[in-house]
Amino acid sequence: MNKTYKLLSPEGDIYVSTTPGELGGNTKAKIYGRLTCTAANRALKKGYAQHRVFFENESKAIAAGYRPCGRCMKEQYTIWSKGGSAGSDQYPWNILPKNKTKL
Repeated sequence: MNKTYKLLSPEGDIYVSTTPGELGGNTKAKIYGRLTCTAANRALKKGYAQHRVFFENESKAIAAGYRPCGRCMKEQYTIWSKGGSAGSDQYPWNILPKNKTKL
């Protein structure tokens, strides 16, 4: 019997996959990051598990409206935090940093 995993789709639905997710996310903060992230793993002890979801890959996390973690996804976070042109190849995130406004 194959092991199954529950992942979050871009539409916000949970689906079952035989492939584990590459990334974890926090539904409350709308942040995604690596499963080895020290910040996320420390937060698990503080009740973060109830808000944790998993994504098949980065593009699905972005499509679900999540932003990169500043601790474990530093390169992506730097690009995101500068608030490039939303939806472009260099800036694929659907949300902008708090200090930016949508055009």
